[in-house]
Amino acid sequence: MGSRLGWLRHPGWLALPATTFVLAIFVGPFLGVVRVALAGDPPPGTGSFVDFSVLSLDSLRAVQATPLFRSVLGVTVRTAAIITVVCMAIAVPFAAYVHTRGPRLRAALIGAIALPKLVNLLVLLYGVLLVLGRQGVINDVLVGTGIVDQPLQMFGNLFAVVFTEVLVILPYPVLLLVAAFHAADPAQMDAARSLGAGPVRAWVETVLRPAWPAVVGATIVSAVWGVGAFVGPLVMGNPPYWTVAVEVYDRALVDLAWVEAAGWAVLGVAAFGLVLGLPQLLLRRTSP
Repeated sequence: MGSRLGWLRHPGWLALPATTFVLAIFVGPFLGVVRVALAGDPPPGTGSFVDFSVLSLDSLRAVQATPLFRSVLGVTVRTAAIITVVCMAIAVPFAAYVHTRGPRLRAALIGAIALPKLVNLLVLLYGVLLVLGRQGVINDVLVGTGIVDQPLQMFGNLFAVVFTEVLVILPYPVLLLVAAFHAADPAQMDAARSLGAGPVRAWVETVLRPAWPAVVGATIVSAVWGVGAFVGPLVMGNPPYWTVAVEVYDRALVDLAWVEAAGWAVLGVAAFGLVLGLPQLLLRRTSP
């Protein structure tokens, strides 16, 4: 009996559910997308999924050579970088504030920041329309206080895209940081203050520094959501602000150009994997 259950002593089985889920939900379907991108439009009689004789890089080269793909890739990376910076600029101080509050106010603040994830996405977008519209709350305040003479155009631009995506993404980094900051020992901050450290230095050394892995994780989560931005660019943006995700959707489900859409998807994943993985690789090589 003991030898039969000996595999339970190996920690690898703890990763079995997640590994199975990723293989079934992402890796398997994505390999199908890669196959479509590499096979292109195979001639009749060679359409078998395992017929590797039809695989070629020609479709990927054709997509990569188009100026539109490079332009959209640049827009996607730039938009993701802005979204990540804005999310972290809001999440870190907000999580720090939540960390210092009492249990009731802390629970209320966490509930408030998580509220957008409890609302249907269509309802959330309708609320964004009411806020950013020409007759919306922001324009009413700006015109009513005399800051501007005419309502500002807040649709179809980068501001609307970033506003919408930050609203959708922000709960994730905030919740990660609140949990990490909560693990800090208040006695250590008191000790740092007693040794002469100012409040900011004491907070950085006793709260932020131990939680640095969570800060990096929250940044990566925000960046991953940013490069996959879809709703904001599609609903609140214009074609100049469309991301790779929107272009893949447009080609696959509107134009029914599946080979081209698969090529966009494969090259996009490769580029984003390089953008997100290269900094970690460099840090690992430079670390002692």
